[in-house]
Amino acid sequence: MKKFLFALLAGCITALVATNGAYAQNLVNPEILEPQKNNSAIEKEVKRANDNIVGIGIISPKAMKDFTKTYKNVVSESWEKLKDGYATRFILNDVMHSVYYNTKGRWTGSVKGYSEDKMPNDIRNIVKQEYYDYSIIYVEEVETIGSNGIPTYVIHLEDKNNIKLVRIGNRQMDVMEEFQKS
Repeated sequence: MKKFLFALLAGCITALVATNGAYAQNLVNPEILEPQKNNSAIEKEVKRANDNIVGIGIISPKAMKDFTKTYKNVVSESWEKLKDGYATRFILNDVMHSVYYNTKGRWTGSVKGYSEDKMPNDIRNIVKQEYYDYSIIYVEEVETIGSNGIPTYVIHLEDKNNIKLVRIGNRQMDVMEEFQKS
């Protein structure tokens, strides 16, 4: 299950990097640096979508049932057919959600993306104790079947010279990636 969580995290980070044009030596994208000021950037990503968007009739009825039961106030989600299931993306209360289902319609994981002001205080305190000089740019909250309701957080940090991706799971923190600004 750790391999699945790692693969899901790696896929989310790769997708985030690819869709926002982030490169290790050239990460100066105002849409990422100020997500709390520019929610329309997230909306553009959802609307831009990709070629795999499918109609509701193609989605597993079990996945649709679970989705509508779990997310009652969502009105404009977009669905995508994946190699091993389905994904839906939507924005709810200024939080970007990606929810994943397998081919049988069972929930397999979800990723929430948001700004620092929406972070749980205990997670923010863990980060700020170690990285007090860094700004928290963006937060990804990942949950999978094997996480038993305990999310893993990927926090995007930045100071004047560096960018770091820090992971917190089970109250343990480690650096996933580190870049120097040019």
